[in-house]
Amino acid sequence: MAIGFSRLSFSYQHHMSDQQHYIVTARKWRPLRFHDVVGQEHITTTLKNAISMKRVHHAYLFTGPRGVGKTTCARILARALNCTNPTDQEPCNACENCTNMLEGRNMDIVEIDGASNNSIDDVRKLRDNVKYAPVSGAYKMYIIDEVHMLSTAAFNALLKTLEEPPAHLIFVFATTEINKVPATILSRCQRFDFRRMEIDTIAQHLAHIASAEGISIDEESLIAIAKKADGSMRDSQSIFDMVVSFCGTSITIADLGRALQFIDADFYFTLSDAIVGRDIPKMFEQARIVVQRGYDLQECLIGLLEHFRNILSVITTGGTGLIEASKADLERYSDAAKRFTKADALRIMTLISQGEAALRQHPPQPRVRFEFTLVQLAAMDSTVDLGTVLAALQNPATAQRSAPALPSSIPSAASQSIVGGVATAQHVPVRLGTPIVMRASSSPVSSLSSSNLARRWAQWVETLPESLAIVQQSVRQNLVRADVTDVGIVLHTTSTVMHQRLQDSLPTLKEHLATTYGVAVGVNIVLNSRTQASSAPTQLCSEQVRPTGPVTIRVADDAPAAATSTSDRLLPIEETLIELFGARRSTAPRR
Repeated sequence: MAIGFSRLSFSYQHHMSDQQHYIVTARKWRPLRFHDVVGQEHITTTLKNAISMKRVHHAYLFTGPRGVGKTTCARILARALNCTNPTDQEPCNACENCTNMLEGRNMDIVEIDGASNNSIDDVRKLRDNVKYAPVSGAYKMYIIDEVHMLSTAAFNALLKTLEEPPAHLIFVFATTEINKVPATILSRCQRFDFRRMEIDTIAQHLAHIASAEGISIDEESLIAIAKKADGSMRDSQSIFDMVVSFCGTSITIADLGRALQFIDADFYFTLSDAIVGRDIPKMFEQARIVVQRGYDLQECLIGLLEHFRNILSVITTGGTGLIEASKADLERYSDAAKRFTKADALRIMTLISQGEAALRQHPPQPRVRFEFTLVQLAAMDSTVDLGTVLAALQNPATAQRSAPALPSSIPSAASQSIVGGVATAQHVPVRLGTPIVMRASSSPVSSLSSSNLARRWAQWVETLPESLAIVQQSVRQNLVRADVTDVGIVLHTTSTVMHQRLQDSLPTLKEHLATTYGVAVGVNIVLNSRTQASSAPTQLCSEQVRPTGPVTIRVADDAPAAATSTSDRLLPIEETLIELFGARRSTAPRR
């Protein structure tokens, strides 16, 4: 038993010795020279030039996000100014002054935490000490971190010393909240804004650290850690330490996902595929996976928003230069962008933002809200540009398809309703680049031109089945006025009761039309006032409309096709639509 106890004690002491010598990555790889600082070249170059030109300011203000090198640069500046053997304005980190600073034994460099030393008494003590000359170096430096935490009285007490400091004194203030620093302090300092680290910069530096530490890590994992750090190099190194503790010396994206509860890119590409395919069951399945694995629902939507931001950037720029991802994912984004239009991506991002905002307000059932957002995306119709539709309708033989092909169940174009020569947005599933055709649910696409719906309207009404007797009788008795073309029907009535009965029969009427002609025919029922010959014109107010239904064209039957006076001159879009659909202007006055 005595031998066993002795071995246990030795093992424990050896373990404690190893623990004492372990240094976290953020401290072990802290830059020691200006050249080693990553991503802040605009600041390090300025400081080196100031030293070489002997134009060192008495007060510097370093501001920027956390973990980007503010305190590190302040320490390097202190060593560079007091180093006895500098090289190219860089500290040697070997002389007595440098080693004392690195070990925290130099009395000329004083670091103060502004959060815990923020009273006026602390500043008074500082003022009493700054008048003494440095012990060993050329300068005495006070580095005050989180300076915005000082009280108003403390700032006021510091002003006089800051404005007229001794020649040997230098202040370096560091803060993450520059807006809380008084203007009187700002005006007395040289301000340096530290940039948030770019993802590529963080990933490259982590790759260098991993290589030096003998750790294998793939590119996707590096990008994921860099994104998780949100621009902070120190945070990325802390995350890197945690991942190494979980995965060991070989890190893959799958292990990283389990360590950080991280949602990988495959999940978001699966969701975008489900949106294109209108696969609502797939959305419920993916939502179940998210909940079972314990992922944060709000972060999931934020990641999905970034995913479609990347797709939108490819659509608008034609390249992947604005996407921060691995090479493999860049190729996948290029392929995914071909399946969406710009308008689709914008609408999807709007729905995701609305869902994320609702989750942020802590609804009683976050899973239901999350699933509802995903189902909305899968059930969304596509959006196309009106100009593209008009070009395709005007010259179907040569019009080129400007939007990606979507599934047959998603409409891909839009049409207009002409009222008094002014177009209002309606909906139509028109295939671009082909003659005007209508799409039935699963029937082959065909044209109504040979059927001449408008010419045979009266004959067709007489053959309506008993289930549509209300339509037949209302037309016979002139209770309903019908405007008919080969691509749509508009039924006008001034009776509220008749309008409701026609609305009840609308599904049956559309089904009978589709059965008779083999294609979907647009039907619209309009309730007019007794003094209104037709509905009021509506100015076209959007270049893009959402296609969710069949085309509807209303043609006035009591007005000339063209205006005769200058004041009634047709707009170009009105002339185009009248030419395309054979419409005539209504005499109803414009409002």
